[in-house]
Amino acid sequence: MSRSKIKTIYHIIRYNGLGFCFFRAQYNLRSKIGLLKRNFPAQRWDQITLTKLVKPEVDSSAENFLKANQSNGRRFFFAGESLPVPDEKYKDRIISDAELIIQNKFRYFFNESYSLGNGPNWFCNPTTGAQAKFDVHWTDVSTFDPAAGDIKFIWEPSRFAWVYTLVRAYAVTADDKYAEKFWQLLESWLDANQPNTGPNYSCGQECAIRLLAMCFAYHALTDAKPSSADRKIKLIIAIAVHAERIDKNIKFAISTRTNHSITEAAALYTAGLLFPEFKPANFWRRKGKNILTQEGLKQIYEDGSYLQHSMNYHRLMLQNYLWVLRLGQLNNDIFNEELVTRITKATDFLFQMQDDESGRIPNYGPNDGALIIPLNTCDYLDYRPVIQALWYLLKEQKLYDKGPWDEDLLWFFGLKANDVPLADNLRKSKRFDSGGYYTIRNKNSWAMMRCHSYRDRPGHIDMLHFDLWADGVNLLRDCGSYKYYAPDEQDLERYFKSIWAHNTVIVDDASPVELVSKFTWMPWPKGQLLKFTSTDNRYLLQGRHFAYARGPWHVTHNRQIQASNNQWLITDDISGTGSHRAELRWHLPANAEIGSSDDTGVLVKLINNWRLKVTANNNLQTSIIKSEVSGGWESLYYGNKQEIFTLSVISEGKAPLKFETIVSKG
Repeated sequence: MSRSKIKTIYHIIRYNGLGFCFFRAQYNLRSKIGLLKRNFPAQRWDQITLTKLVKPEVDSSAENFLKANQSNGRRFFFAGESLPVPDEKYKDRIISDAELIIQNKFRYFFNESYSLGNGPNWFCNPTTGAQAKFDVHWTDVSTFDPAAGDIKFIWEPSRFAWVYTLVRAYAVTADDKYAEKFWQLLESWLDANQPNTGPNYSCGQECAIRLLAMCFAYHALTDAKPSSADRKIKLIIAIAVHAERIDKNIKFAISTRTNHSITEAAALYTAGLLFPEFKPANFWRRKGKNILTQEGLKQIYEDGSYLQHSMNYHRLMLQNYLWVLRLGQLNNDIFNEELVTRITKATDFLFQMQDDESGRIPNYGPNDGALIIPLNTCDYLDYRPVIQALWYLLKEQKLYDKGPWDEDLLWFFGLKANDVPLADNLRKSKRFDSGGYYTIRNKNSWAMMRCHSYRDRPGHIDMLHFDLWADGVNLLRDCGSYKYYAPDEQDLERYFKSIWAHNTVIVDDASPVELVSKFTWMPWPKGQLLKFTSTDNRYLLQGRHFAYARGPWHVTHNRQIQASNNQWLITDDISGTGSHRAELRWHLPANAEIGSSDDTGVLVKLINNWRLKVTANNNLQTSIIKSEVSGGWESLYYGNKQEIFTLSVISEGKAPLKFETIVSKG
């Protein structure tokens, strides 16, 4: 065994613990010898009857079961006979989105729409035309199959985000064609996806997201004319099968230490609460609630930041808790007080990370395009809907004036949520020491910097990354994620999560840590906050990281931010021993213009009279990278990339090396 492999194994055990390693080893063994497959037998839908699923005392005839379920006292967010009706001003947009679904055109990752044909074809990757294997047990599905491409393009339409669009269109029009389309798509999906067969069962979180959507449709469309008793029973059986799939394998989700466990627990809790007639209903509800509590207290740090170092995953986690906390509230099932406190802090964290003008958040950390409860006409990048709804749930106040983000309030709480006071919660310069996030709110501009030691698995290599916003525009930006698996674009796939795609300094053209698997970096970098002070609207933030402190580099990177009025001064020092090549990268808007460039510095025109100037203490070289494998790209929506400017400034010589960047208006 090579020395590097021994080191990798050491780091895996060190960071994850022996318990995790033992569980994963036995899980992989169970999968290899077929025990996992035996625990999830492949079946056909016609083999599963309601009688097998419900308690002995429950009448399983369709009509009687539905009557019993509808009168069991369990409350949903709304009643089917009195659906919320979104504001008339958004009606045309809702209908136009629903009409695409009528044509079997589905929006992928809330951006581009693709047609899946008359079927529709649930196993087609629309970007390549490739077909995923659909006739094998889910344990035999390869997540990284170069023939099929990125499996997320297979999973996306099977997340059932289209359910929410069809329900909203039905609510604003009362047109049964939208309800009928739901049932047609559901029946098509069930025919194509027999229980435990194919890629759409291979991930428990995918099953969980789909289960939540199915419950939403069941309650929203229960009184629509196309919703026959037989159709509703099919849906209920599908919900039970999905809950069983999740329940039997949720330990794997917990082992990942990600939002997977929270989403799967939310689905278990939902199925158990809303369908007490199922044999394991009480067990599912209790188990889901316990995991939601335990995982929430593990995953949400003490200051409200989130262990996955990702703004999008932070939102996904909050959407799950919005769903379950509201269900619990409606059914007098109260959640742990400390968990609710953490969720409150996590909601405020996103609010503090938000741009006042656009509603956007830094495009920071892994971003897989997840938006699991889409109930408004806001863009995917707008985080106001979940923040508004959760703040109302937790405080009975609103954080924003009326807008399209209020539709979530309507679906979860009804019309009463419209007439509540605005909170006096303001965005201000804040420190989140547990997660290592720091914000400075300056005149007409604001910034976020990371300065952290990883307590949990890194997704991107971004030590001391600095994000700057002014006039609603992200002047210095994070490049995003693009794709998690791109067999035809492997260099770009690696680029987006690498240190080169973030606003920081690279030493000697090398990553300070190694990517040892698709999502695992070793060793985890450490950082240190040196100072964070403010005096008379002048701010000083200093941080240091040690990722390059070991061999062969033996240097540290110190970054200092000084802010006042309309000016930002960012100073980067590379200190240590030996000669080095230091590269400072700033990722800029696509319409930035190079004003002047020579061996003393570079001047860039940004937007609205904002300018950026960089100088260095030694042998300065500058270049603009655009649309290259090494830079000049950003990804705001999963699977989509667009051109930007990447400014590369290089200084070579003996340490210390120093860069000074001034961003100012006028």
